[in-house]
Amino acid sequence: MYTLSTEKLTKTFVELAQIPSPSWKEEKVLKYMIKRLKKNGGDITVYPCGISSNLLVRYEGTTNQPSILFSAHMDTVGPCDKITPVVTKTKITSDGNSVLGADDKSALTMFIEAMDYIKENRIKHGPIEFVITCAEELGLKGMKGFDTSVVNSKYAFVFDSGGDIGKIVHKAPFHLDMKISIKGIASHAGIAPEMGINAIRVLSKIIAEMPNGRIDEETTTNVGIIEGGRAANIVAEDASCLLEVRSIDKSKMIKIEKQINDIVKKICSQEGARFRIEKSLEYCGFSIPESAQISKLAVKAMERIGVKPSFVALGGGSDTNILNRGKIKAMNLSCGMEKIHSTGEYIKISELKKGTELVLSLIESV
Repeated sequence: MYTLSTEKLTKTFVELAQIPSPSWKEEKVLKYMIKRLKKNGGDITVYPCGISSNLLVRYEGTTNQPSILFSAHMDTVGPCDKITPVVTKTKITSDGNSVLGADDKSALTMFIEAMDYIKENRIKHGPIEFVITCAEELGLKGMKGFDTSVVNSKYAFVFDSGGDIGKIVHKAPFHLDMKISIKGIASHAGIAPEMGINAIRVLSKIIAEMPNGRIDEETTTNVGIIEGGRAANIVAEDASCLLEVRSIDKSKMIKIEKQINDIVKKICSQEGARFRIEKSLEYCGFSIPESAQISKLAVKAMERIGVKPSFVALGGGSDTNILNRGKIKAMNLSCGMEKIHSTGEYIKISELKKGTELVLSLIESV
């Protein structure tokens, strides 16, 4: 349906991948995106965010079709100071000393190449918007710092999921972070241990009793960081842990949170320790039915290019979660990247091409 140049797609991706862009240091990628998207007619607006910036790009429609929004992020995880893409006949990898950056520069490539193709082939389309964010890898900081009310589109597609083109993430979790701090009583561990209350021991009992790992198909918990104590010869006065609770069902997340609170209160009362619990909702979840209009739009666009759609629930968050808080209905789509957040990351060239075709098909299907 679309005659795309594999050579041109590969060249654009390699150029993007070679640009170092750790979180909050995306300026060079931002400039590259501005240059490429402005060249094919995009109206550019830069929105400062933290010590970096987000980018909003608009294309006027040539038809009266509804506006459609696409989104991806510019930053990559480390190591990414020097990325050397290795191109074979079928895929692109790093040289093994860094990530590749297909998360999420594969999506950026697809956006650029789709708009180049539209301009070169004079394809008619409705209004198109792109929101390109910074610092996504640090907890969706860029999208959290972006005023989504400036967006005109009511449907958005975020290209930020791994696996072959065709995966539709229509469910993603609520994410709650918690910090439990325990205050015991310090004492000399060799002379008077019975005079102390060991905060590490109290916290250990709490963690051992807490729900852990996969609770059900929608819910997980995890203790990720533990800190405490000053020396082996001191009964530890302080100990703390950082944990998260995730669930696609908000009521389940709240239930787990209450369980944890009750366990902390009970054990601290038994042990004579004091406690403090801090919490923050990192982002809200979303659940979009397969019968929803945005779901039908995604399926239609995929079937137009011969891709089989597959609806999945995902345990991780993305900018999609933030977009869904407001008036915008958003879904996260796969963009072909594999083994992300590792030095073994790669993308198949065929998936880079299919992803670009999908962007074009979505634009024409809306």
